[in-house]
Amino acid sequence: MARPTVLVAAFSARQIAASARRAGYDALAVDFFGDLDLNESALRGEVLRGHYPNGFDGADLLGALNRLAKGQSPVGIVYGAGFEDRPELIAAIAARWPLLGNDADAVRTLKDPERFAALCAEAGVPHPEIRRDPPEDASDWLSKQIGGAGGSHVHPAASAPPAPDRYFQRFVAGERWSAGIVAAGRKVALLGFTRQWSAPSTAEPYRYGGAVGPMRAPEPAGRDMLAQIERLAACLPLTGLCSVDFVLAPGGPVLLEINPRAGATIDVFDTDEQPLFALHLSACLGRLPDRFIGPHRPRATGLAWADADVKLPEHFVWPNWTRDRTGVPATFHAGQPLCTIVAEAATPAAARALFDSRLADMQERGRRKAA
Repeated sequence: MARPTVLVAAFSARQIAASARRAGYDALAVDFFGDLDLNESALRGEVLRGHYPNGFDGADLLGALNRLAKGQSPVGIVYGAGFEDRPELIAAIAARWPLLGNDADAVRTLKDPERFAALCAEAGVPHPEIRRDPPEDASDWLSKQIGGAGGSHVHPAASAPPAPDRYFQRFVAGERWSAGIVAAGRKVALLGFTRQWSAPSTAEPYRYGGAVGPMRAPEPAGRDMLAQIERLAACLPLTGLCSVDFVLAPGGPVLLEINPRAGATIDVFDTDEQPLFALHLSACLGRLPDRFIGPHRPRATGLAWADADVKLPEHFVWPNWTRDRTGVPATFHAGQPLCTIVAEAATPAAARALFDSRLADMQERGRRKAA
């Protein structure tokens, strides 16, 4: 009997497609990379030319989705990163296929700086001060792209002039935490907390590095973070997998943003026993899990970035602890992601240490192949 199919679109669709496969669905996937392990997980795939982390061209994406859906009856479409700054594209997709996730209006509210700040104020949730005009003293301010993803768009305010697609946000010092949730309207279920880190480069000082979890958040901060999420969901209903980013400041958690889609921590939380894709579909129907079990041991996962131009030869073999593996021979330019690295260990600290060791290994392999 043929398995049901689902359309998937994201910068990198591998994580969603793999979780869908665990849940008994075949993905019809489009992304920017077309990696080997996406091809293993998806029934069909298309690669669109684009530049990470810029988003999709709407006409190209709709054309690719039409081709993938031909002869199939997909249950709907699940999107990942790549749509934060283009809710109109989400609306166009939703006009053609059932949208399995947050709709265009929700994304528009969550990713418009002023609307999101107003939502946080309505819900009584601490959120950093924002402004469009440059601050007189830029030392404690950041410049962010509206609808940006992955941290590469974040710069110190002093080095980023104002632009129509950017805004300024006051810097908040503290530990970076994220909550993975699944939502059904005004109800949310917590998947777990992760700690995040950056992988800074000269040009991109806040570039995403990775995350480790599930972790037990310090109390009362853990309860406070969940309460803030619940208050926001009471004001703006959410659908499906989301992640919520915080800074644990001295005065308590400060909510930075809500990512209203499946994100990079799928690799942390996803299991064969309880695939996140299945939880996502159930949430779209209004059902939340009674209990989320999660992985048996903590995991650390993140990106290995090329720090110089790299050429991998045809005989290169990707280590088994890598994901998002590009077909070889392949060329990577400095600043591009080489692959994702995963590590699992008895404790979060051990998982992070193993990740760092593997990252150093992968970067050394890349340096040996430097162009």
